[in-house]
Amino acid sequence: MKIMIATGGTGGHINPALDLAHILKLRNPKNEVIFVGSDNRMEATVIPEAGYKFYGLHITTTAGSVISKVKYATSLMQAYFESKQILKQEKPDICIAFGNYISVPLILAAHHLGIKTMLHEQNSFAGKANKFLSHFADAVVGCYESNKSQMPKANVRILGNPSASVVKDVVFNPEVIEKIGLSKDIPFVVFMMGSLGSSSVSKVIDEAIPLFDQDFQVIIVSGKANSYQFQNTDSGNVKFVPYIDGKQALKGCTLAVTRAGATTISEICALPAAAVLIPSPFVANNHQVYNAKELGEKDAAIMIEEGKLSPQLLATTVNTLVHDKQTCNKLKENAHKLAKVDAANQMIDWIEEVLHG
Repeated sequence: MKIMIATGGTGGHINPALDLAHILKLRNPKNEVIFVGSDNRMEATVIPEAGYKFYGLHITTTAGSVISKVKYATSLMQAYFESKQILKQEKPDICIAFGNYISVPLILAAHHLGIKTMLHEQNSFAGKANKFLSHFADAVVGCYESNKSQMPKANVRILGNPSASVVKDVVFNPEVIEKIGLSKDIPFVVFMMGSLGSSSVSKVIDEAIPLFDQDFQVIIVSGKANSYQFQNTDSGNVKFVPYIDGKQALKGCTLAVTRAGATTISEICALPAAAVLIPSPFVANNHQVYNAKELGEKDAAIMIEEGKLSPQLLATTVNTLVHDKQTCNKLKENAHKLAKVDAANQMIDWIEEVLHG
């Protein structure tokens, strides 16, 4: 098969797309995967580095002014015609979109050229691009039952996030924490606020550090674009790092404190990990709150909304959970019940069904 994938903007869209591509190649090395994304966002670097052919489209972001909206509409139309040319040149069997506005021109162009299309929705609250494109797509893969009612006219199956298929077999390597100066024999808590970090939550974590009990270790992943300057510094049991292998950290930790992005949620469930979720209030449609509530309502994670977060609440929650093995195990057990660890293969099965009937 020749598959063209549209994705971009954030890791939440890009990572599951790359994970699907990985499983496609594992399943059949003859499968060819080509990516389309924005020419000036992270996918333009990340995807070629992963070894895949990449086409960059240029779409200006929309803002409040009339001029910016006209520029946005014009660039969208231009991207549509560019997508048509790419499709005529590459002749893919199917086009798959993982959300984000960059997927709109490609899926519309594919639909108008009679090429099969599929969407993947990672969040419990479907994004605007996927809602719009669901009227044209041959198939839609969702991760939550709520996706069916959000796209009522679409052919939706709840198969899960391909990232779960990649992380399910991860084995913790103690060297991940030993190389930053921590012991493999002492429990650790990892704080991860996404690849870019969070200034607002970082300040709360910073002020909570003196309140943490001393019988466990703490890893704080600051994020590569976090503007907050931590007042605390590395000590015996607290380490700051700009980046860590998230899958390894989640697998080995006693407790994880994270945002509630789609890929993070799928990894928490598949590994599984005991987690405190602090959903970002700064994302489209407040989708991280919906993601976190899906787990919280099933006792599969603890959710703290950022507006209610304080150093005292954070420290009390972390200290209590680290010393409550029974509750942590129950969180992991319930999270794992929500995991769809064969998501990638089931999605590929459906791709073949869409193509061949």
